Amino acid sequence: MNLKRYGGVITGLICLIVLISGCVSMEDLTSGYLSGDNLSNSTGKITAYGVSFEYPSGWFAHADNTTGDNTITASKDFGFNNVQFQVTVWNNDGMSEDSAVNLLRENDSPGWKKISSNELTIDNKTAYEDVYLVNDSHFSKIMRISSIILVKNDKSYMMFLQAPDDEFDSERANFDIILNSFRVL
Repeated sequence: MNLKRYGGVITGLICLIVLISGCVSMEDLTSGYLSGDNLSNSTGKITAYGVSFEYPSGWFAHADNTTGDNTITASKDFGFNNVQFQVTVWNNDGMSEDSAVNLLRENDSPGWKKISSNELTIDNKTAYEDVYLVNDSHFSKIMRISSIILVKNDKSYMMFLQAPDDEFDSERANFDIILNSFRVL
């Protein structure tokens, strides 16, 4: 048998065997999920770690706890200086709301300059927002990051809205889609 002549057929059979074996399914490929990674490039809603929210068309949503943190990220683009929303969920283990908020608000990161503080209502509960301009060597641009803390049902939800400073205001409508639909389940 001439391997050059049948190389394409052999490769096709190997791919078919891999698909049939369940290593990767066509459903995984068409839905944007690969190997349980929870990465989606469709519009819609993501539900994980006891929360759900909608994200804008064209964004990607990803749920991850590989580091032990229950984190969900929704990003407009891939990359470090991108526009994104991130939420991490922690158990408060009986800590009061004030203690949890104060603990999470302590931020003395070098290069982070607080420019405002606000109270918001998210999922019918008061949330606390601190907005920072971040001139950090990790970023190639000055970033604006809104840090929002919501405490509900003995859990803390630490949210970050991130965009380059010169794009943050134009992304507000996208951030509002997420914040207005955010629900603790």
